[in-house]
Amino acid sequence: MELEIEREQIVRTIGKYIMKRKIITVFLLTAILLTGCARMEDYRVNRQLDMGKQYLVEFEYDKAMLAYSKALQIEPKSMAAYHGLSDVFTAQNEVDSSINVLKKGLSVADGLSMEEKSADMVQQIRGMNRQIVEQLTDMGDEAFQKEKYKTAVRYYKDLIIYDSEEDTSYLKLSGAYEEMGDLEKALQVLQDADIASDELTREQERLSLRYEIKKEYEELLARLSSLIKANDGQLAKEVLLTDEFLDLVSRLQEPLILQQSEGQYIAIYPNGYVYMGQMEDEKRSGYGDYYTNNRERYVVYSGEWKEDKPNGNGRIDTVVYTNLATLSPNYYGSGYFENGISEGSFHFSIGYQNGNRYDYEFQNAGGIPPRQARRDGRNLVGYSITDYSHYFLMTDDSIFAVPTFEPEHYTSVFTDKLTIRN
Repeated sequence: MELEIEREQIVRTIGKYIMKRKIITVFLLTAILLTGCARMEDYRVNRQLDMGKQYLVEFEYDKAMLAYSKALQIEPKSMAAYHGLSDVFTAQNEVDSSINVLKKGLSVADGLSMEEKSADMVQQIRGMNRQIVEQLTDMGDEAFQKEKYKTAVRYYKDLIIYDSEEDTSYLKLSGAYEEMGDLEKALQVLQDADIASDELTREQERLSLRYEIKKEYEELLARLSSLIKANDGQLAKEVLLTDEFLDLVSRLQEPLILQQSEGQYIAIYPNGYVYMGQMEDEKRSGYGDYYTNNRERYVVYSGEWKEDKPNGNGRIDTVVYTNLATLSPNYYGSGYFENGISEGSFHFSIGYQNGNRYDYEFQNAGGIPPRQARRDGRNLVGYSITDYSHYFLMTDDSIFAVPTFEPEHYTSVFTDKLTIRN
């Protein structure tokens, strides 16, 4: 009896041992099969990646795109495949598509655990991040230069997501909002930047002042803009000489530039001058009107601009406020200007308050008319074509120029006196 029990125990022990061996064997076989499949999958992915690189070098973009797409079908977490697809779109100048692919790849990477990220994958992710930063910057800058500020804002917003540690990203987005005339958003971008930067601090201080000025003088600026658009001759008295406007000017440390419509701006300068017209990169460029004023006279230059100076055909109107005691005349000059100085043929008219008007034509060289004659020790520039009794006296150092643009050693002709000879 005892012998039979002992035999059964031995049989059960042997059975358990055999079963355990079978389980181990199945596990090992499964592991071998899985390892083999993984290696096969890696092989297939790498083969598609190699084909994609080769096709890209050979400019066969359709085949390269197909190869990288197949690699992603086999392994959706392949950063190399996303990077490759991005390169294919970039090579075809389809930068927006390249950016979208990189966004997708980096989004997948964000969902991976540290254990899933190999050293090679981490390197690929870093390369993709650098590439998307470069492309977002380039596209944003291109849109900004073309004055497509809404488009620039879209790119710069994404740029901050992938380049949040650089102050440049925040400065670019803020600058785009500022060009759109939205100083509140421009300032908010800088306030939201969670990084320490002297440049950000300086820009925030500058924008804060501009925003405060805009809010405080909003009604005045709107009135000023409407009067300039209407070219209202009463502009000087109604706005430019008010205490409110003079207070605004005294607070300006730099030009206050506001966009009115597509390509049209109004700019107020610390010296009290006002510009209304086209600008490029915050410089007067295209066609525009430039106003200045003091207690005696009101001057406007209307014409062509380039590089922030009058360049091209233009006209200067100087209106002297009525003063019957001195019979103060008004002056009108038109011609071609180079960097604010009249050059070549120039038409000059003098209008007196009694209705008389005298016209002159002469050639300027650097703003200086030729010496045609001398009378009473002064240069005679021109004379009336009707009665020869009125002539324009000009000192040796005077010059025909748009106010604030004449060389320092000259005195603008519009500050000199005109004399009537009977």
